[in-house]
This record gives sequence, C-alpha cells and structure tokens, in this order.
Amino acid sequence: MGGTVVKTVATVVGLILLSKLLKSVLKTVGGSTAFAGLSQNQHFTTSFNEDTKLSSFAQSDLMKMALQVLVAENYKIPLSTVVSNYNSFNTAGDLATFIGKNADAKILTEIK
Repeated sequence: MGGTVVKTVATVVGLILLSKLLKSVLKTVGGSTAFAGLSQNQHFTTSFNEDTKLSSFAQSDLMKMALQVLVAENYKIPLSTVVSNYNSFNTAGDLATFIGKNADAKILTEIK
C-alpha cells in the first residue's frame, strides 16, 4: 500500500509541476518578440495546454529554431541538447516535460 501512495503523490506532484511548466512555457513564448502575436491571441492563450501541438505556433523552420533558442536561453539548457531532442516533441506537454528534466535547477525552483 505504501508504494501506491508514493506513486499517487508523485503523480500529483508531477502534474502540479507540469502545470507550472506549461504556464512558464506560455509566458516565455508569449513574451518573446518572435511569438508576440500569440500573447494577443485570446483563443490561443486560453486553450494552451499540454496537448497543444508545437506545430500550431512554430510552423516554419525559422520559428522552430526561434523556439529552440528561446527554450535554451530561458531554461539554461545547452542549445545542442534542445536541437537534438526537438523532433521528439509533438506537444507543449512534451516540451514542458523535457524542460523539467533538463533545465537548470535554479531556474526550475523559480517557476511559479
């Protein structure tokens, strides 16, 4: 029974962290000049969640690279690590999970 409780608590903590990371990703993307139009798109900001496809806002190669640089700089992840893993990300949840696993610990503690 103890293992089940631990797994349940870990799942809840993981979901809370994922929620915080998703909010952070939205804030990071919306606050950048490359994606400035998104922060003014009410539908995008209210519907942004872990299932949001990255291709919905980073469609061109230039926008994909902009997102990769943004993630690397804001979360202190080596750009080469972001670039080499980017094609495995389909959704904002995939990206947030990657950030949670690879971001600088100090940056993660500052996410609210």
